[in-house]
Amino acid sequence: MKPDILKLSCRNFRSYGMLDLNFSSKFVVFFGENGAGKTNILEAISLFSSDRGLRKAGIADLNYIKAASFSWNLELILEKDQYKTFLSTNAQNGRRLAKIDNSNADSLSKFDEMIWILWVIPSMNNIFIGPTADRRSFFDHLVSGYDKRHKTALKTLAKLQKERLHVIFHRKDEAWLNVLEREIAEKSIRITQSRLQFIEILEETFRKHPSDFLRPNVGISGAVEQIYETHGEENSVLEIADMLKKCRPTDSEKQTTSISCQKTFWQVEHQKTTLEAEKCSTGEQKAFLISIILAALRIYQTTRTGIPVLLLDDLMMHLDKSRRKSLVTELVSLNVQTFFTGTDQYLFEDLYGETQIYHVKKSICTAITTPPHV
Repeated sequence: MKPDILKLSCRNFRSYGMLDLNFSSKFVVFFGENGAGKTNILEAISLFSSDRGLRKAGIADLNYIKAASFSWNLELILEKDQYKTFLSTNAQNGRRLAKIDNSNADSLSKFDEMIWILWVIPSMNNIFIGPTADRRSFFDHLVSGYDKRHKTALKTLAKLQKERLHVIFHRKDEAWLNVLEREIAEKSIRITQSRLQFIEILEETFRKHPSDFLRPNVGISGAVEQIYETHGEENSVLEIADMLKKCRPTDSEKQTTSISCQKTFWQVEHQKTTLEAEKCSTGEQKAFLISIILAALRIYQTTRTGIPVLLLDDLMMHLDKSRRKSLVTELVSLNVQTFFTGTDQYLFEDLYGETQIYHVKKSICTAITTPPHV
């Protein structure tokens, strides 16, 4: 399977002073002991997005550990429809910058038009039992892959809410507050609609594409959602704006926005038992996560122009042999470029003949050309 990412170059990044990797397959495996530098490679790829990468690290934390004074630089070469695109990102003056075909991009969001990256990392094992904000962030990232305006809408809403709280507390400008609250209401409905549309297409994808992984029911609930369901689009804007006006004294005192889709709760439950995900077994939660990610990739293949890429950090060791084989089968069907890490090579035996394999030791990547007999 021909790859979409042809090359990754890292300079002064994490444990790598210099690293150049050329890819010839859709599947790439990095195996080795813990601490060998495998996840650093996946993190480098994840930084070709508008997000902060799979570790959400600060810019200074990405510098080469042996020479922290040097600024890191990453380069990626993509190919789509026989056309190559050169991406690069680095740090300057405490900011992460983006270049596309050697020209400065006005924002990191330009990367999202070229490539859309999803990942499954160990910390996501708690996505259904941890803070609701983490779950909301996870799903909003998925929605952003479906609706490219969603991420911008969320950022705009956050700015509007912050400005409203400032005006309530300091200026008490009635006319300006009315304008802000109307805009907040409109943006909240826009975000809610995107979330609901994604859930609808997610359910449709589940129906169309059978899987060995357990599928959950997914929904959203909150004050904004309840208003939208009750009043419809146009009346919901008026209702939310009116409620925000009534909440000004409380919001000023608590410095919060009482009616906000940034407080939406994403509900995930077992399809058969209707048990909430946080009450399901660890294995069921893992299956939910994998099935949602795989479905999202199928959605992106039909709704995005950018290349979808999947990063699986230390996932295979948490799946039994049957589940590993099922996952590989679905990934082959998806034909999405996937990068894996793991401690042992045997975890990837179902990929032999379809993949590049690297042994990573002390941040040195050695290509394995002949897999062991299995």
